[in-house]
Amino acid sequence: MRNRIEITKTNGNIDRIHFYLISSGKRYYLFSQKFSKGVYEFFKHGRSESELYNFSGWRKNPRLGKTIEKIPMYIRYVMKEEMAA
Repeated sequence: MRNRIEITKTNGNIDRIHFYLISSGKRYYLFSQKFSKGVYEFFKHGRSESELYNFSGWRKNPRLGKTIEKIPMYIRYVMKEEMAA
């Protein structure tokens, strides 16, 4: 099973980035956060889950690092809910 993280960007009073998990051909909403250029640039073409675990630029962009740290927690929650359904 290959999991992929994709994003969409919305414009409004506050720009937001919405994160989605693509798994087994299904799209699951993970979370959203305020727009950050570094986070958007990293995820704009999508990233595989394994790329997140191998990310090494933690000190270069703390906002991106914190975002990547919380993604596995949201993935576990979504998968747990999917198994229960």
